[in-house]
Amino acid sequence: MSATTLGNGRVLVVGGVGVTTAELYDGATATWLPGGTLNESRGLHVAVRLADGRVLVAGGGTYRATAELYDPATNSWTSTGSMHVGRIEATGTQLQDGRVLVVGGLAGDGTGVQASAELYDPATGSWTPTGSMRDRRDGHSATLLPDGTVLVAGGANSGGWLQSAELYDPVRGRWSRTRPMTIARNHPSATLLGNGRVLVAAGTAATLSAELYDPASRTWTRTGRMTDYHGPTSVLLQDGRVLVVGGGTGDIYSPATGTWTATSPMASFPSPYAAAALLPSGQVLVAGGYDSSCQKFGGCQPLAAAALYSP
Repeated sequence: MSATTLGNGRVLVVGGVGVTTAELYDGATATWLPGGTLNESRGLHVAVRLADGRVLVAGGGTYRATAELYDPATNSWTSTGSMHVGRIEATGTQLQDGRVLVVGGLAGDGTGVQASAELYDPATGSWTPTGSMRDRRDGHSATLLPDGTVLVAGGANSGGWLQSAELYDPVRGRWSRTRPMTIARNHPSATLLGNGRVLVAAGTAATLSAELYDPASRTWTRTGRMTDYHGPTSVLLQDGRVLVVGGGTGDIYSPATGTWTATSPMASFPSPYAAAALLPSGQVLVAGGYDSSCQKFGGCQPLAAAALYSP
């Protein structure tokens, strides 16, 4: 499931096993509105807001390679070019030139966890393969850095959870290793801070730990300790702090002090896989997710729950 803040301040929520409808949350009226109907149902997909205000949704579902675009002006969906590889649990990152980098994930063609990456060009609606990562990754994080490169960290493959990290250079279309994290992390959250560092937190095997990546020195340092375990959902708040949420609880990270503070419980969210988005008011919408019986490859029951967090 994904939650994407649109240019008009509304939030587009997409995804769920067998769900083709999308919804819009209007924070000004605190109401939900229809968000059109997708061409295919999707879950564990990529969703990226483009520079022109449309939203690209790609992959997900039953290892789909297809992609489609949501247009807020018409509240409608149209198909666009398909990826070269059908993927679930890939990451999508908008580059500074407006293209979208889709990386890794799990393919359904028998090749398993992917090292491959490809670029979507909104001007042509087409996909182009680009350099492959040094490690195959599924459940990793991807963050656009201030210099235009993309930091990819953690995840998992057949060898287990990953501690390694690497950088994508969009000018050369190449990947290079950077220093590994202090601990292996699968499904971590990752947030670019106002000071240019990247906060990577939680993740399977990482318990309550968090760490910071410094692009200038390409080094990792531990920072604080969370009060509870959370899934890979994080939001940068308007005051520069970070909300990491999931599993019915949340934690706030303060870059100024390097400390974590627990939020009030959210009893309606038993799953750590809810989606979250920042509203123009400064509140955070947390929506959806799956029930506790969810498995990656089936049996997932989407939740209709939603809540607002007010910093």
